Amino acid sequence: MTIYVRQRLAEIKADPDLCRRPKGLSPSRVSAASQLFAAIGFSKRLLILLHLMDGERSVSELVSLIRGSRTALSQHLSGMAKLGIVKSRTQGKRRYYSCTSEQAKMVVSFLRALADRDELPIGKRSGKGSSSGR
Repeated sequence: MTIYVRQRLAEIKADPDLCRRPKGLSPSRVSAASQLFAAIGFSKRLLILLHLMDGERSVSELVSLIRGSRTALSQHLSGMAKLGIVKSRTQGKRRYYSCTSEQAKMVVSFLRALADRDELPIGKRSGKGSSSGR
């Protein structure tokens, strides 16, 4: 996989047309998209969103499902809340989170569907024996 990424980067650097932003994508839209991908690109945050896709969860529930520290989980949730991906509500001593971003839901659903069909690149590499130079 590393060889493939290096080859693609070299191709992009060598071809100025590949470095240009596609028409219709303003810098602010590109930035917003990259923030969304960065937010869900970390495995713990993706797991959080996968669990929140099934409905609202308390922090305690998420800690037991994800197997991380409460502090780290709170930091992940806080970051995603700042981006508008999740929101929280407090009921008594408990805080509940839900996924409010339709865009994040669409991306996570798409990734889940690819994983279910074993069509993610990692699944193909390890499960189907393709070469590492891909």
